[in-house]
Amino acid sequence: MDSYNIIKVNATKSTNDKVKMLIKSKKINHSDLIFAKYQYKGRGQTNNRWYSSYDKNLLCSLYYDLSKESNYTIPKLNFIVGLSVLKTISFFSNQKISIKWPNDILAENKKISGILIENKIKSGKIIYSIIGVGININQTNFKRIPNATSLKSIEGKEFNSDHLLDKLIENYKLFFLESKDENLILKEYNNCLYGKVECKFLIQDKVFFGKVVEVIKNGNLVAEIESIGLKEFKTGEIKILI
Repeated sequence: MDSYNIIKVNATKSTNDKVKMLIKSKKINHSDLIFAKYQYKGRGQTNNRWYSSYDKNLLCSLYYDLSKESNYTIPKLNFIVGLSVLKTISFFSNQKISIKWPNDILAENKKISGILIENKIKSGKIIYSIIGVGININQTNFKRIPNATSLKSIEGKEFNSDHLLDKLIENYKLFFLESKDENLILKEYNNCLYGKVECKFLIQDKVFFGKVVEVIKNGNLVAEIESIGLKEFKTGEIKILI
C-alpha cells in the first residue's frame, strides 16, 4: 500500500501549481502530498478561482505516479477521488453529502468541496496525476462564493484540518485499492450522485428541469430532461445547477 508523504507549506499560488514546480525540479515522489494553509491563486475547473481564508480549510494536492499502471482512466480517477472526498466529509458530518457531477461535493445542497485533477498523458496513457482538493472546514463567510458551506457551518463547531487530511489519505488508500473492481466503484459513485430525484440543468444558456439517471464508465452523464428525454452528455455540454 502506498505511503503518503505530507509536505506542509504556509502559502503557495496553488497546491497543484506547487506540485508542477516540484515535478520540473524533480523534487517530488509518488504519493507526495502538498498541504497548504493558504493559496493566493487557487483554481477550480475551467480556471475558476477558488477563494479560501487563511488556515480555515483543507487545501491539498497529491502527486500520483501512474507510469507503471495500465488500468487507470480519467473517469476512473474521478470516481476514486470523488468518493474519497465524499467519505472524508461524511465521517465528520451527519448531513447528507453528495457528488455533483463532475467535480463538486455538496452538503445540504451547498458546495463544500471542489476537485481539480490534472493529468499528464502520453500516447493515450496517464503518466501521472495531480489531484487537487479543497474542503471548506472552518470558514463561514463566503462573500465571493454563492451556495457555499463548510463543516463548521453545518455542524456548528470547529474541526482540525490535520484530522481531515489523515482521513482523506485513509480514503485514498481504500478507494485506490477498491478501484480494481471498477463496476463496484462506479456503482458506489452513482449511489452518491446529486439530482437523482430532480434538479435543474443548464444547456446552451437555457435552464431545464429533469433528473440525473447515472454516470457511465466513460465518465459521461446520462440525464432525463423535460422536452429532451434521456440523453448522454460529456463534461462541458451540460451543467447541474444548485
